[in-house]
Amino acid sequence: MNPRQLEVFEAMMRTRSVSETARVLKVSQPAITKSLRLAEQATGFVLFRRTMGRLFPSPEAESLLPEVQRVLGELTGISNLIVQLRDGTAGRVTVASSASLSHAFLTPAISTFRRERPNIRVEVMILPASQVAEQVSQNQADFGLLHDLADSVHVDSDVLCNAEAVCVLPRKHPLARRKTIAARDLHSASLISFRAETATGTRVRQALAAAMIRRDIDIVVNQAQQAIELVESGSGIAVIDPFLLLGVNNPALSAVPFRPTIPYHLRIVRARQRPRSHVAEQLEVELRRTVKQLARSSALPIRAV
Repeated sequence: MNPRQLEVFEAMMRTRSVSETARVLKVSQPAITKSLRLAEQATGFVLFRRTMGRLFPSPEAESLLPEVQRVLGELTGISNLIVQLRDGTAGRVTVASSASLSHAFLTPAISTFRRERPNIRVEVMILPASQVAEQVSQNQADFGLLHDLADSVHVDSDVLCNAEAVCVLPRKHPLARRKTIAARDLHSASLISFRAETATGTRVRQALAAAMIRRDIDIVVNQAQQAIELVESGSGIAVIDPFLLLGVNNPALSAVPFRPTIPYHLRIVRARQRPRSHVAEQLEVELRRTVKQLARSSALPIRAV
């Protein structure tokens, strides 16, 4: 029995009338009669018997009904899911991101996204920046969020915004009143930044060397949040990317652009060979909107593309 025959059979079991079934299914009575005949040919036994002008289901039809109802319920569920997937109101999306970018951009974007699409499951993987593109290229994530992407034959990327490194320091520090802070201004400061093998760590050390300052980073961290907390504790001045400071109003801290400029290009990355799902595209749209709103409202050196 095909799905249409199952539907006619189930309706007949409810109405016990060809005319009523035709009305419910909005087809002609001959169409119902033909479907029942074909259904009986497919099953090999009688489904309904006419007695004194009325149709009565056979014992075989009674036994068949629960399974038909189950199958029709599953078909309805599949049809509803198809509609939801097409409309972007069901499904799942996985995003890989570094911690600072997730906090700055993904958290507000997902919050808005889920309010409008509560049936969509979102999974976020917080990873070191070096692993984000790798997870995307291996199809473990629908897309990734990072900056300073190295060239890769396995992923494509779009720039969402451009930014510059900042010095984070106590608001009462004498350098906090500067419009910019140069590397030479940090010759005697307790300096907080990233490891030498990271893009920021490399550029900070190069800037110090170019300013003829023979020193290294005093406190080395691997997350911007840790750097900010150390500044709050009075441990020094941090040179970091500005993303984690977006949307944060800490009256005890200031963020001043660092010179020479250390540029960042916030990118969304996708596997080159993997088709994008509709829900992933929708989350990307919300993410772009969030980036633009945050960049527009912030005094930090961040500019949406």
